[in-house]
Amino acid sequence: MKFWTLLLCLLFAAAGLSAQTARALVTQARKENDPAERIRLLTQAVKKAPKLATAWHYRADAYRMTGNYKQALSDYTRALRLTPDDPFRYYARALAYMDARQYAQAEVDLSKAISLKKNYPDFYLSRAKANMAMEKYNAAVADYKQYVSRREKTPSVALGLAQAYFESYHYPEAAAELEQLLQEAPDEAETYFWLGRIYQNTNRPDEAVSFFSKALNRADDYAPAYRYRASVFKDMGELEASAEDYSRLINIDPQDIFYNRRGLVYEEMGELDKALADYNKTIELSPKWPIGYTNRGYVYLKQKKYTAARKDFETSIKLDDSLPTPYINLAGVYWLQKKDRRNVYRNLEKALKRGFRDFDALYDADRKGWMFQGINKTAEFRAVMYDE
Repeated sequence: MKFWTLLLCLLFAAAGLSAQTARALVTQARKENDPAERIRLLTQAVKKAPKLATAWHYRADAYRMTGNYKQALSDYTRALRLTPDDPFRYYARALAYMDARQYAQAEVDLSKAISLKKNYPDFYLSRAKANMAMEKYNAAVADYKQYVSRREKTPSVALGLAQAYFESYHYPEAAAELEQLLQEAPDEAETYFWLGRIYQNTNRPDEAVSFFSKALNRADDYAPAYRYRASVFKDMGELEASAEDYSRLINIDPQDIFYNRRGLVYEEMGELDKALADYNKTIELSPKWPIGYTNRGYVYLKQKKYTAARKDFETSIKLDDSLPTPYINLAGVYWLQKKDRRNVYRNLEKALKRGFRDFDALYDADRKGWMFQGINKTAEFRAVMYDE
């Protein structure tokens, strides 16, 4: 009996010594600046004391610093199993989920943290950001409000709240936040940009252009301002200004979508060779994006290059057969090149099945009507369009 009692005492003593050593390793690791060295020390700690939650938590922090979010999340989960009522462990795991762009899981953890500690403001701020990422804008507004009711509103928080108001279509509230920001920090390009977005979305194009320009006066490489000013210029019919802004934008951020949009502007200006060059670049950057082929095919159609046009429309359909526009354009090829009524109507019917309803465009020579001149005046054509 005495032997077993002594053995148990020795085992408990060894376990206590291991835990003590593990805590020392945690303390040592927290003093290290190198994440890899932290991970090495904390790995020793969790081996010696696998029930020491702080060791798992701090190793998760170190993994998160290195960008190894999968391992960080695993370690945060181990820490939470040991301390399931600690709100800050849920908060830490939520931040790792956000780093990994797993916003729904982050929102769940932040909600749990809030349920355990309702008055901690940073939980609401992080959940607001997660909700913004998930496009749950009304929820984001509510969380931003919870945050500012508990802590002083900083310019970055005010801007976040303004964006949440904007995305949830509360434009007067968004404008009020931004106007207040202008008084506090009058040289921030982003504030002017978001005011421009409000004016753009409320059909005040002149003011939108003014505020986008003010943003660019403060940061001449601010790509979003060029993007949206170009769009407003296009809507206003200021096509040269729009093309110039898209060119500046492409110099900063040469994305496929911006080449495509500049191509649309050039096309509207009648500069088909420039439009074609932009659509070629769009396809080069995104060979599996059907819109580039649809738009390039339409330019080929205008240039009477019917074989090239048909090939592009068929490629677009092969990539995504749910879009109605390539079928409309393909119908145009069959009429312009061959006066092939059967294939005209066959493709029009396919477009209708895919949701095409802009019938007026097929009668308007300035839109799609130029492709169907002659046939669009027949009763047969109307019967196909309107199912007479």
